[in-house]
Amino acid sequence: MSRDLGSVFQTGISDATLKVNPYLLGTGWDVQFPADQSRPRGTEVEIWHIALDGPIGSSAVWFRNNRKLGYINQGWANEWDPSQPVLLGQTDEITFCWNVAFAAGPYNKTSNILPEITLWLRQPQEW
Repeated sequence: MSRDLGSVFQTGISDATLKVNPYLLGTGWDVQFPADQSRPRGTEVEIWHIALDGPIGSSAVWFRNNRKLGYINQGWANEWDPSQPVLLGQTDEITFCWNVAFAAGPYNKTSNILPEITLWLRQPQEW
């Protein structure tokens, strides 16, 4: 049995800061979970669930250490509940990129949504 470690939450920022968005370099939305902010130091964790929300009509791609890990066809009001959790090592970084251009606030739930991601983490199962 694995132990639930709770969740980490991040909101979107313009790709003008990160410059990693393959859809809209320099202008799209990104959500990044640096290794030092997304888990306890010196431990491996599993992502066992993801809740995400972003601009309506969008899709997204996500990366582990700048390598594509998967695609999210519906980048708003969605979740991911895998049969095989994603194992993260001590230095692994997770980034999500949306195919909708960055927009300035104020943000609302219909036309101008700031992406939000919650990663649910647990200790890896030992067999």
